[in-house]
Amino acid sequence: MRGEMLLLPCETQAREFDAKLLLAAAAAERGITAIVGAKKELDRCLGSFRRGTYLSKSLTDRNLVTYELLRRQGFAVVCGDEEGLVWPSPASYLHAKVNDETMRKADLLLAWGEENARVWRESPGFCGQPIASVGNARVDLLRPELRGLHQPTAQALRKRFGRFVLVNTNFSRLNHYLPRQNRQQRKLDEARRAAGPVDPNDLDLGLAAHKAELFAAFKRMLPALADALPDHRIVVRPHPSERQATWTEAVAGRPNVQVVYEGSVVPWLLAAEAVVHNGCTTAVEAYLLDAQAIAYQPATSERFDLQLPNLMSKRTFDQESLIEAVRARVAGGPVVDPNEHAKQEELIDQYVASRRGALAVDRILDALAEFETGSRVHQRVDALPALGARTVVAGRRIMRLVEARIPGHHNSRPYLRHMFPGATRSQVESRIAAYGSALGRFSGLRVRERFENVFEVGPAVGSGAGA
Repeated sequence: MRGEMLLLPCETQAREFDAKLLLAAAAAERGITAIVGAKKELDRCLGSFRRGTYLSKSLTDRNLVTYELLRRQGFAVVCGDEEGLVWPSPASYLHAKVNDETMRKADLLLAWGEENARVWRESPGFCGQPIASVGNARVDLLRPELRGLHQPTAQALRKRFGRFVLVNTNFSRLNHYLPRQNRQQRKLDEARRAAGPVDPNDLDLGLAAHKAELFAAFKRMLPALADALPDHRIVVRPHPSERQATWTEAVAGRPNVQVVYEGSVVPWLLAAEAVVHNGCTTAVEAYLLDAQAIAYQPATSERFDLQLPNLMSKRTFDQESLIEAVRARVAGGPVVDPNEHAKQEELIDQYVASRRGALAVDRILDALAEFETGSRVHQRVDALPALGARTVVAGRRIMRLVEARIPGHHNSRPYLRHMFPGATRSQVESRIAAYGSALGRFSGLRVRERFENVFEVGPAVGSGAGA
């Protein structure tokens, strides 16, 4: 790998950090120094790292400037998409999550599976760069080899909440932690004020209307579910970007309902007696954990529903059938009949490459090694000198410091702390040690904290690799 350094930014700690630590440990095992931690802080300090490979988490337009600056400083830009597994349709995914110019900045693309790779190849922004279907390190943490690491936390959750049903929500564009980020709500408000005919080709407005209908239905459903299961706790786990108080208000007066967003979702999935959602990636994670979920679909749309999570679940279409399915599940009954399960197995293999065989982290590192040594290594001639790029990086760092003090800004300190509450060196070392114990790997790696919530994971001292 170029420069023998791998940068692994994480936007949402609960979703990505543990998986990126596993990848960092696997990289260090190969003699590669990995930098892993909070994305905003890592990006702010890019000038402190020698050039290497930056493994990004998305292809949206927000990343365009960062990728250009990285390329001009000599970094290889390798892109996966944490949200590339779940989408309504290829067209809607490319519209919302893939910016053509951003995709063109990628030297290598890492896909969840063949379906993700196929959609990328059909993107107008695809320019022939290699695509490797390698899976995702998050899937590694769900496999039998590492699943047991979550059991102590799952047992603690059972002790804390007793018998509980987990309800996952996903309405961050209507119910955002930062009200100014409620983009779908703004779109609906603008349409109401205009009071004119709605363009049927307006994907953003159509999606906003569909999500708003589901949002209202979930708020009506929760009290009914709580009343139907008085001997169970209902735990509502909002999307990390959601405003939790909205859900607390929706279930006011129901003492058996709690709203909690805390830690990785995996132990919650293992501890819950039933899982309810609509279009949440956690339903796919539940399936991979052999703990199938129940999809609540009081409104349906071929155009806007997130198809894969719903298809990997027991589907229900009204409150009565949902409550019936949840009652059957908490009584120990099956979620999906065997014939449907066979179809789900065939489907999931099209979407997730790393369910069995080599771990995703090893597939990713193999793909990076092949990319660096093969004939398609990116050669670039920069119009802007690297010194100029570093100057821009320094300017952006100052701008981020200013934005951190602006209330309600997406780079404000309270919001970034909400998305990435923080980790310590000892916690990182403990996590890597647990991975190593489970897999029989990663002995002697060293960890040091480079910046707040940004850690260097390197080869053992004396291994011959640079730090």
